[in-house]
Amino acid sequence: MSDQKRFPWRTLLFVSLGVNLLLIGGAIGAFGAGARLERPSAQPAPSVDRLPGQRAFVEALPPQARAQLRQDMVQGVVQSRELRQAAAQRRREVLDAAGEPYDAARVKQAFERMRAADQAVVGVFHDRIADTLATLTPEERRAALETLRRAPPRRERMEERRRAWRERLEQRRSGGG
Repeated sequence: MSDQKRFPWRTLLFVSLGVNLLLIGGAIGAFGAGARLERPSAQPAPSVDRLPGQRAFVEALPPQARAQLRQDMVQGVVQSRELRQAAAQRRREVLDAAGEPYDAARVKQAFERMRAADQAVVGVFHDRIADTLATLTPEERRAALETLRRAPPRRERMEERRRAWRERLEQRRSGGG
C-alpha cells in the first residue's frame, strides 16, 4: 500500500526530459531555418555600412573597368595585409584596455586607435575606387555614380542576399527546385 502513495519521480523526470528535448529541438530547428534574434540598433549604422558594398561598386562600372578594379582589389588586399593585421591587433588592444583596473580614458584611446586602423583598411578600398573612377570618361563616371546612388547600402544588400538564399534553400527542401 505504501508503494502506491510514493511520488512518481521517475515519470516526472521523463516528462521533464521530453519537454527539454522538445524545446532544444525547436530552437535548433528555428536556427537551422534561418531564424535569428537580433536586437534593433538604436544607434545609426557607421557611414561605411550605409555605403554600397564592393560588389555594388564593381557592378556600377563598365566591363573593362570592372576587370581592372578586380585586379587592383587583389593587389590592394595583398598591400593592405599589414594594415588589416594592425586593425586586428587594435581590436585586441581594446579588449585588453577594458580589463582591470578599468580606466575609461585608456579604453577611449584604444577605441580611437581601433577606429583609425579600421579606417586605414577601408581607405585602401576607397583609394582604389577613386583611382578607377579617374580612368573613366565623364559619361561613364556619371552613369556609375548614378547606379551607386540607387544601390542599397551594403547591409541591406547582405540581408537581401540572405533572404534569397533562405528562400532557395526552402524551395529545395520542399522539392520545388
